[in-house]
Amino acid sequence: MYFMNNISKLISLLGGTGTVAEKLNIRPSAISNWKKLNKIPSTKLEAILELSSYLNVNIENFLPSKKLNNLKFKILLIICGGIASYKSLEIIRLIKKTDIELDVVMTKSAQKFITPLLVTSLNEKKCYIDLFSVEDETKMNHIKLARSPDLILVAPATANIMAKFANGLADDLASTILLASFSKIIFAPSMNPVMWNNLATQENYKTLLNRGIKFIEPDTGDMACGENGTGRFPEPKAIYEFILSYIKDNQILSNQFKDISIVITAGPTVEAIDPVRFVSNNSSGKQGFEIASELTKRGAKVTLISGPVSIPFPNCENIIQVKTAQEMLCSVSQQLPADILICSAAVADWKLIPKTKSNNKIKTNTKIKKTNEKLLFETQKNPDILETISKSNLRPKIVIGFSAETDNLKKNAYSKLISKNVDLIVANDVSKGKVFGADYNKVCIIEKNNFEQWETQSKKSVAFNLVNKINDLLANYNQRGIYAK
Repeated sequence: MYFMNNISKLISLLGGTGTVAEKLNIRPSAISNWKKLNKIPSTKLEAILELSSYLNVNIENFLPSKKLNNLKFKILLIICGGIASYKSLEIIRLIKKTDIELDVVMTKSAQKFITPLLVTSLNEKKCYIDLFSVEDETKMNHIKLARSPDLILVAPATANIMAKFANGLADDLASTILLASFSKIIFAPSMNPVMWNNLATQENYKTLLNRGIKFIEPDTGDMACGENGTGRFPEPKAIYEFILSYIKDNQILSNQFKDISIVITAGPTVEAIDPVRFVSNNSSGKQGFEIASELTKRGAKVTLISGPVSIPFPNCENIIQVKTAQEMLCSVSQQLPADILICSAAVADWKLIPKTKSNNKIKTNTKIKKTNEKLLFETQKNPDILETISKSNLRPKIVIGFSAETDNLKKNAYSKLISKNVDLIVANDVSKGKVFGADYNKVCIIEKNNFEQWETQSKKSVAFNLVNKINDLLANYNQRGIYAK
């Protein structure tokens, strides 16, 4: 069967049920069934097209939305409670015409307006409603629902769900998924105009915007409650078109860095003192991994060189695991020439060489035993990977460094930018709050003639925005043929 838009209207334009049945030599009841199901058998599609052409009826508006070039795209739709909840059914119907994979979650309030059975029937898949479902949670389903989609659409989004998400509350399936997800999240608000304009709602709105959440702004007009103002649920078709536009933009982005080779360092390096002891820097590798993942999604040929980490590796073209700073430098050098180098690794600045008080070296091929004699350490400087490569003959077109600071962030990071001859520094203040191992980051972007301070956002969002910045640098380089400073 072949889905079409508004088959009843099409049949009417073609002369009505009886006329079409006669022209196609089939029973009128079959035509009635097509109208009921809004489907036409594939075997009859060509005949319908011929008849439309003969009668000069424009069939384009009745054809289903085009497939998305076989792009595998997953959307999770979260339906919240409100008078506009029923309109989410139209969103489901429109999405079902594409090859987008769709899952649906409903809040308890939404179930007061529409039933999970109705959603299940329309989406032809289970509708998820309960955080404490024994059947679902044996498979940790709320985590799967949070991590598997490319996009989470909250429509309608109530003042309640906005407040929960902005303030980190997770007391049901929908809010738990939102807090546990790294996916792109889009809210389509619907509420009374006074609620939308309330200071609390507007502060939550701004908070979510600053965290990288997108909004499909509410419409202005008459409300179901009888009042007039801003707060109307956007039309389902407008939401659908917004989502398609977002996906198409992602399709374009998927080739943005095609044939561009990028080397990324991430995680810490480890310098052994003896077989059981070492010195290292604090780093989870999360930010570097997110950058590698984002660039891979945009078509880049990414080589990720990582020190020891405990998180899953992203799906990029080449992964090299190292331990020491020297190993990392050698691996980076072996990957050159490359177009871009991003040094996000927390490289240990020194090795520690143990000595006795009398300045005698200690054997380090076996575990150093504890004695009453005082143990001293001599520092041996590790190679500076960022500066070495940036000042070499094989310097990539664009070199980006990271700078973790505890004071004078702007001054120290700018000094690093100049002294090490790099194009851009991503700096953050690690003296306040949890940064290492966290999923959120607050960074400053420092260039020779530009300083930007970004709001706190997920490391995934930082990666997305940084890659946009890198694309601008690359375009500038290609245009001018010089280092984009």
